[in-house]
Amino acid sequence: MKWHSLRRTLCAVLVVSLLAPHGGYAAQPAAPEVSAPVRATPARPGASRPTIAPGTRTILASDYRLGPSDVLEVQIVGRIETIQHQPVVDLEGTISVPPLGAIPVGGLTLLEAHRRVAERARTIFRFADVTVTVLAPRAFELTVSGEVEHPGTQLVTATRRVHEVVQEAGGITARGSLRHVQLVTAAGARELDLLAFELLGDVSQNPFVREGVRIHVPPRSGSVTLTGAVRRPGEYELGRDGSLRELLAVVGGLSQAAAGSDARLTRVAADGRKETSTLDLTRAIAPPADVTLRPGDALYVPPLSVLQDVVEVRGAFNGTPESSKTSVAGKATIVQRFELAQGERVRDVVLKAGGAAAYADLRLAMIERGDATGPRQRIPIDLQRLLVEKDETHNVLLQNGDVLLLPIVEDKVYVVGEVKLPGPIDFRPDLTPREYVTLAGGPSNRAKLLNTLVTFRNGKTYPLGEAPPLEPGAVVTVPEVAVKWWQDYVLIAQVIASLITAYTGIFVLFGGPIGFNSNNTNSND
Repeated sequence: MKWHSLRRTLCAVLVVSLLAPHGGYAAQPAAPEVSAPVRATPARPGASRPTIAPGTRTILASDYRLGPSDVLEVQIVGRIETIQHQPVVDLEGTISVPPLGAIPVGGLTLLEAHRRVAERARTIFRFADVTVTVLAPRAFELTVSGEVEHPGTQLVTATRRVHEVVQEAGGITARGSLRHVQLVTAAGARELDLLAFELLGDVSQNPFVREGVRIHVPPRSGSVTLTGAVRRPGEYELGRDGSLRELLAVVGGLSQAAAGSDARLTRVAADGRKETSTLDLTRAIAPPADVTLRPGDALYVPPLSVLQDVVEVRGAFNGTPESSKTSVAGKATIVQRFELAQGERVRDVVLKAGGAAAYADLRLAMIERGDATGPRQRIPIDLQRLLVEKDETHNVLLQNGDVLLLPIVEDKVYVVGEVKLPGPIDFRPDLTPREYVTLAGGPSNRAKLLNTLVTFRNGKTYPLGEAPPLEPGAVVTVPEVAVKWWQDYVLIAQVIASLITAYTGIFVLFGGPIGFNSNNTNSND
């Protein structure tokens, strides 16, 4: 019994101590405290709002801007009790939080709205800790147009950013621009650089979407190639101003072992020739200096360890992880520069580039070589004879600045001459030359089919009936007959008859052969 009496006494003392006012605030004027039980109320009678699952809460960044249809949770915590409301932002941008009344929050960031609600609460409650969060963001329709895989209209929420919406549309196509994405509003268009967001995490280039905007992805603009000792070598689209300093900042700049003072900039001149010049990046891009890039430029930054000659490869090579990938006729090609060691030849550089691709046209490779005293030379290289037949006569010694070109193999057979639909036809190994002529619409009425010739890529020509199986790049030529059936003979007869008629008419008019005058003859006698 004594234990039960002691326990009741302790409980009573604990309750009294909790209910008694704090000594530090005893002298303050009386003010109402939060005493209502925990409850959730709508913004106004009859207001509709989405159904919120228990415990659902959306954590948003403080720069999220509130708008109509956002469902908020306003929680006011006092010393003893807690008030919790779930108001909906109405069309006028206000929320109703009893007993605080109507509070305008439309257009404010989440942080600004939190401060406004807290200021209103402190005018009513003595002790109030206010928290404002978003339970359900508003949803609206947004149009994505241009170079995306699935252009059209999407239903999105205001928590989405531009990059996420573009990805939901299938992403940007190979033809689309990543650095010039347009956010179009009634007031105009704002250009966004999503590459800066992807590589640098620049959130200013990836804002929240909002009502009344449209995302447009324009076609890709000119690009430049960065190779060598840079953080992220590759092919990049030019920025708004074509600034080299800005592009290097986006890709992470130069690597620690870069010889920036010996960079080489290759540029296509007005006459189509490529010119390479040395560029000191330590001075050329030091603020406020800069270099304005042009489409097609290629910048090579050599490493500090080796400052020597370079050779460039382009075309159907397998490439390395550092290769700049491009595409020609749907097949992958590369553009890459390699350091050229003393005595290296064609085979050495082909191995450095990962070898020739399966779709490479080995017989049509060539070397472009510059000459200080004249135009660039083109040296044919038969890689089929060099790599397969081991013919060392094509293993040419390379020089500084050489460009090794390896085109992709032709996948067409060309039918030309007297056919109804001359042009290229997709290569099929099971078709004969006559069948290719049939696919070209068949011979015309002036075709001499028996004299058809088949010319292969190696220059050899065969008659139609003696030609071996066709290869990609072969040309089938259907000649024209000199005279065709009775129509041509009738036409020739008509021309001859018209000439005879004209000559006869002249003879009659002048009374004799052309140039002969009987009166003049008599007078001379």
